[in-house]
Amino acid sequence: MMYEKFCEYVANRRLIGAGERILVAVSGGIDSMSLLDLMRRAYAGRIGAAHCNFGLRGAESDGDQRLVETYCREHGIPLYVERFDTETEAQEYGESIQMAARRLRYGWFEELCDREGYDRIAIAHHADDSAETFFINLLRGSGLRGLTGIGDRRGRIVRPLLFARRDEVTAYVAEADVPYREDSSNGTLKYLRNRLRHDILPRLESASGNRFGRTMEETLVRLRQTQQFVDLHIERLRERAFVTSREIDLRVLDPACRAFELYELLRPFGFASETVADMVVLLEECEEKEDVTASGKRFEAPLWGAVADRGRLLLVPREVEPFREELLSEDDPRIEWLAMSDLPDSLAGPANVAYLSADALKFPLRLRRWREGDWFIPLGMAGQKKVSDFLVDAKVPVPDKARQGVLVSGETIVWLVGRRIDDRYKVRQDARRVVRITL
Repeated sequence: MMYEKFCEYVANRRLIGAGERILVAVSGGIDSMSLLDLMRRAYAGRIGAAHCNFGLRGAESDGDQRLVETYCREHGIPLYVERFDTETEAQEYGESIQMAARRLRYGWFEELCDREGYDRIAIAHHADDSAETFFINLLRGSGLRGLTGIGDRRGRIVRPLLFARRDEVTAYVAEADVPYREDSSNGTLKYLRNRLRHDILPRLESASGNRFGRTMEETLVRLRQTQQFVDLHIERLRERAFVTSREIDLRVLDPACRAFELYELLRPFGFASETVADMVVLLEECEEKEDVTASGKRFEAPLWGAVADRGRLLLVPREVEPFREELLSEDDPRIEWLAMSDLPDSLAGPANVAYLSADALKFPLRLRRWREGDWFIPLGMAGQKKVSDFLVDAKVPVPDKARQGVLVSGETIVWLVGRRIDDRYKVRQDARRVVRITL
């Protein structure tokens, strides 16, 4: 029954096209192993599996990897495995372990697709995961867009299990005798998602007479439909409101929902909701008093300014300070030459400091702004990655992208400044010379 529902859902939602190759993300847990088994049955010969070993649970992590390797070997499924130093990554970026792991795995999945020719990335989120995401975003104060749960497609990513509840997945692996491993961290209440999963949502399910799960699914469908309706309205409004690509006629906005409409129109330009709220308050006060002094008032976003001008809003691009290129010689005061015995126990320090093996460095080093087409091999990864893709995956804000520098030796990027060194220049045990660079 589960297999039939799976095939019907994928077909109805058109998640996978004819002849497309699919990379299945597999952790070894119950959800991803059930997805891998269903994909194997439905798309034999067109799938590969990708497993990330984040090295966070010692022998448990290695056991997960062995399980996935055994299953793929027995069923003739190509498997790709990558090990990450997740804790070091999290320290370098000043982010949580979970955020670092998410950034690493999705970046690697995209690289695999490019390199191995896969068209889709299948992720094992199901209906209960979507409900948990709704409550997480609700507690964070998200707007409507954040309350629509998890979508079943985004770019290359598809989620073919969103039709299923957790108990359906459990029943399927028991019936089909699918092997899986239980992640011990799923039982801890340290994380908000686990507290929702093991405590809060079961109480809601019980209080609703076991109807909460299905009711939640129906609610998320209605919220997604509402968001689609809003998006359609905003697109039509955009056609009427934009006199030119940089000029908004404020008179076409509905006075009853002016703040919302204006925020949606300005969101692609990076204006914060608080800035738009201030903008609307000023404009409405001036309207009430028939005061024309609002003209000339300016509001700022990182890359754009908005100037009020007699019922219109003029969008003006802000000048970005040009990046100053520099050459760093061997005796530059920002470069320290160290012996291996001088190195600290951990090389994960402030973002503006990099430790590099100097054996292959070619001086002078050049500090410049990154360019389209630039690539490097990020620390901890095996393959090349475009700087532009790295910045997108790391969710670097647009203004920070514009100011992003790279340190170059010859024609090779050795450090995406403040973010990641190139793996080829990391300090190894056999390094003869090491430099600490502070920028």
